[in-house]
Amino acid sequence: MKKNIVNTAIVTAVVLGGMQISAAALADSMPYEPVFESVPITESMTTAAKEQTAKSTISEVPKISAVQTTSTTNAVNTAAPAENNNLQSALMQLDGAQVEIRNQLIQYKNEYSDIDNQYRIIKEQRKLKAKQIKETEKKIKSLDSTKEKIRKNMD
Repeated sequence: MKKNIVNTAIVTAVVLGGMQISAAALADSMPYEPVFESVPITESMTTAAKEQTAKSTISEVPKISAVQTTSTTNAVNTAAPAENNNLQSALMQLDGAQVEIRNQLIQYKNEYSDIDNQYRIIKEQRKLKAKQIKETEKKIKSLDSTKEKIRKNMD
């Protein structure tokens, strides 16, 4: 028994070690490759450096417009008016979609409560019918027992 446990532990250690070695060997072919490898990311990046990094990136990656970072509270106002309009229209669309989804949720909740109420009513009706059935069966049994008693008395 101890031999099996020791052998299992050794095999497990070898397998885990092999997985670590293979993971380290395959690290170069990982799917994630940083976009800005050639130029380090800093806050004081110049326009020439931006163009150079944009040229060095893969052609399939969409260009991201640079956002200026300032220490003032008016950082949002530095974007172009067209970008603000696009962002505002996107926010309006998201708000509209959110309102529609909330209205749909309210509708679903109302339908659920209606169905739940119907279920409760049906459940109560079922209980009442089961009670009536039991009472009727008891009456039939009592009548059968009285019939038997009468027959016995007649003999």
